[in-house]
Amino acid sequence: MSTTTSSIPQTAQQTGGQAVVEALLKCGITSGFGIPSIHNIGIYDALRQEPAFHHWIVRHEQAAGFAADGFYRCTGKPAVVFASTGPGNLFTLVPLLESLQTNTPVVLIGTNVATAVLGKSCGALHETPQQLEIIRPLARFAARVSSPDAIAEIVSQAASAGGPAFVEIPTDLLYAPVANGASAAVKPFDRIAAASAEQIAQASAQIEQSSKPVIIAGSGVLHGDGPQSLQNLAEALKAPVLTTTSGKGAIADDHPLAMGCISRLGMVQQLLLESDLLISVGAKLTEFDTGRFTLKLPPHHIQIDQNQHPAGSIFPATIKLLGDIGAIAKKLGADAKPRATWFDVAAVREQERTKIESLKQESYAALMLLRSVMGRNDVLVNDQSILNYWASAFFPVLAPRTFLYPTGSGTLGYALPAAIGAACAEPDRRVICIAGDGGFQYTSHELATLAHYQLPVKILLVNDNAYGIIGFLQRSMFGHAHEVDLKNPDFCRLAEAYGIQSDRVTGFASLEPKMSRWLNSPGPALLEWKTVLKAPWEVGAIIRPTNLMPMKEQR
Repeated sequence: MSTTTSSIPQTAQQTGGQAVVEALLKCGITSGFGIPSIHNIGIYDALRQEPAFHHWIVRHEQAAGFAADGFYRCTGKPAVVFASTGPGNLFTLVPLLESLQTNTPVVLIGTNVATAVLGKSCGALHETPQQLEIIRPLARFAARVSSPDAIAEIVSQAASAGGPAFVEIPTDLLYAPVANGASAAVKPFDRIAAASAEQIAQASAQIEQSSKPVIIAGSGVLHGDGPQSLQNLAEALKAPVLTTTSGKGAIADDHPLAMGCISRLGMVQQLLLESDLLISVGAKLTEFDTGRFTLKLPPHHIQIDQNQHPAGSIFPATIKLLGDIGAIAKKLGADAKPRATWFDVAAVREQERTKIESLKQESYAALMLLRSVMGRNDVLVNDQSILNYWASAFFPVLAPRTFLYPTGSGTLGYALPAAIGAACAEPDRRVICIAGDGGFQYTSHELATLAHYQLPVKILLVNDNAYGIIGFLQRSMFGHAHEVDLKNPDFCRLAEAYGIQSDRVTGFASLEPKMSRWLNSPGPALLEWKTVLKAPWEVGAIIRPTNLMPMKEQR
């Protein structure tokens, strides 16, 4: 992990707030999101003095958490969240859940009441019973600072947690002096024993015995040289490569061995049933991606995962290899013997494309249109809506770290703040945000952040005046919909109130001529598409899982 030298003047004795910023810089964390408050302004005064640290103010701590999450997923570099005692810290719980389930390293620096009243339940401002214990289950590391001299060490531990971490600092310690020389070296990530040579040999033997291997790649592949090592392994084995939703982009969708995302089931299940060996690489097989865990895997499964916090799964593995994913994939590829191609990827994908296009769904057509006008390295950030479900299954991703999706929590409201984080991380790349009208309103206040920094985020807002996917599920299961219709604002006027360019289309035919202008406009822009889309399960683009409760057929 790289380090950055602090430029905070050292002539006077360092304060706790200054120690926080210096420790973050020494850990290579140079960016963060947050909101100043009465309890954390000691940190913000230190930020004022530190030009090496980049900070963006948001309008809600939840948005700060999602922005930090998006920042990391786009760059592989962690960011920090600054929040305050009680409400501020608690507003970050949903983002922490998202980051926990995806092993996304986000550091939350939060405050607590002053040490003199800590734990006394005396009505101190923002006092929150057992604040540390509330947050601890959603973090890989959580600790309270007990003295200003301990700040550097605890921040260093948080930065090396390999997932979300929480540092709680009583507010008075941010103004207290730090002893001269109280600092800590950057700690490496905690690691468990890596896969042994014997385990690697066992996996290589299993691969040699197979004749029809297939690979599933997840987001764990996206670190370091993982994507290239994955591609080399696939080419050595002539193995078709599937991805999880969060792993999209691990291999370019136009690569001859790329089979797309497993969330579309159908042809994915066909492939897995024909295969005799699955190699999952940095992949978490979630309920969403596997059709409520109904996906049937090949008889043998080699699981390769990172060597910290390996994901549990209800899908068994015959061999588990833990360690550096790229290094393990590289070694298995080097050991592989030449073999013939066993599966006609191009023919099967063309057959699937023909089938999907025959459904004549505007969702699919819109995504293909969007792909055609996007650059290869443009970033697409998703919320949870009908169009996002189509994007998970069918949107072609051509480069690593260019497709962000809230797979860890499945929450609404992720897309806009995560897109802000991506735009802050990569200001020269185009960032596109897709959201539905319901989910967008969870975090629409972050339009203010877009306008504040003139971030070039392009929002495609799909408006059906309803929680559309919930209505579909209700009609499918019960024959009726209830409490899903929404009274929405005029989204274009809302964007314009913040000074953000906006436009509206009411049919697919008018979407195409507007899309290029929207995408290429300077600064932030919102394009509202008023339409009613059908879920991919409703039209047969994705076959319904068999373990759902009996569903009444649509009339």
